[in-house]
Amino acid sequence: LTSVYFIDENTGWVVGINRTILRTTDGGINWSILLSGGYSLLSVFFVDDSTGWAVGSGGNILKTTNGNYWSQQASGTTVDLRSVYFINENIGWIVGGQIYDPGIILNTTNGGTDWSSTISDTIGYLASVFFIDENIGWAAGQYGTIIKTLDGGSDWVTQSISQAANLNSIWFTDANTGYAVGQAAGIYGTILKTIDGGTDWFIQTAGTINTLSSVFFRDALTGWAVGYGGTILKTTDAGISWEKLISPTNNDLYGFYFIDPINAISVGD
Repeated sequence: LTSVYFIDENTGWVVGINRTILRTTDGGINWSILLSGGYSLLSVFFVDDSTGWAVGSGGNILKTTNGNYWSQQASGTTVDLRSVYFINENIGWIVGGQIYDPGIILNTTNGGTDWSSTISDTIGYLASVFFIDENIGWAAGQYGTIIKTLDGGSDWVTQSISQAANLNSIWFTDANTGYAVGQAAGIYGTILKTIDGGTDWFIQTAGTINTLSSVFFRDALTGWAVGYGGTILKTTDAGISWEKLISPTNNDLYGFYFIDPINAISVGD
């Protein structure tokens, strides 16, 4: 299982390999299988309790308008699509790419009926995308690449790149403060933070040697990161310090979502 998204404290979806899509309506106590069999799904995103998208390997995009039944959308590409993010039911972005190839960026303004694609200037795939409004967004990926747009994705500017790092997830709490997590040679469990919209990024002490897969912030101060070996980290001071929590599993975790003030869901192997 690769990605999880909740629209409220009860209703959520999980996607994974073999075109797996699961749904819960009771906060994760029970899950129903909506799809299974085929290509891998790597990311899921919903804008309300019925409208959502899932993306994955081979350029595949699925959309639902009732939360249960999914239909294929034409992406115009066969590369792996790794992350999807929508601002509203019409405007959204997808990023992806193959290992060692330039990243791809897809954008729609009509709910995915049509997608326009751009090959980025990055030297590796893009793994995660995050927007705070219709214009301002970031994407992160292979080789520590972080790119930013101020015009809804028409133009992207490289903010950071490191040959020794791979970034798997990016999250912003406002237009200035953001975090990116992943792995770096010799310093596994990499966490980067910016307080100026990404102009400058600095390394935080992660306290783990394990690769980090996903980062999620509930508010400006409180956030979590999960990763390989069942790693779960938490910060309550905007990333100044991270506490390693006791995990119930040694299996790799890939997705995380906080569903209400006290409950969270994490998914993985």
